[in-house]
Amino acid sequence: MFVAAVLAGAAIGREASFAIYLVSFVYYGLYWYAFAWGVDSFRVFKRDALLLKALSVVALAFVYLQAPPDFLSLGVIALGILLNARAASVLGIDRTYYGHELAGLAARRITEFPYSLMSHPMIVGNVMAFGGTLLNPEFRAAWWPLATIHVVLNLGLLAMEQAGPRRRPAIRLAGLLVLAATAATATVAAADDTVSSRLSQEIS
Repeated sequence: MFVAAVLAGAAIGREASFAIYLVSFVYYGLYWYAFAWGVDSFRVFKRDALLLKALSVVALAFVYLQAPPDFLSLGVIALGILLNARAASVLGIDRTYYGHELAGLAARRITEFPYSLMSHPMIVGNVMAFGGTLLNPEFRAAWWPLATIHVVLNLGLLAMEQAGPRRRPAIRLAGLLVLAATAATATVAAADDTVSSRLSQEIS
């Protein structure tokens, strides 16, 4: 319902940049809330997480693909996606979405690639993919706050996972501060983009 309301409001007001920023970061809030407070239904959490993350990726792809192709950028993005996909397949869908922390799955040491090389390959893959978009000059000029916030929030997820469920009070407070800063930054960036678009239309 929230996503539908955002998209409807953006369509009515013709403010696409606000919709892009708003739907891009909701799933980070869901991850944080689930990790910090737990969930009533792990199945529902997984469903919502998959849906909101897919929507976030579609929003980013929508604006990224409007820029002329940059093969270095595309290559780094592809490597990040492949690393993330491989890590998720090795870890399994339940453990990918905090199955140990939220669903009580037994702790398990993963030694298959890419976990044989690094502890958090999914975060590394995300940072590569989102950061890779910034290698495209035209996308970077128009949408650098969008990709940068994604990178920062992924590092925030890493910090949250490193802290672990035992530090939930600190995670709750830190998460609130990070989400507030994210909302403020995204609002300013979307507003600046909207003003720039209107000025360009008036000049043309």
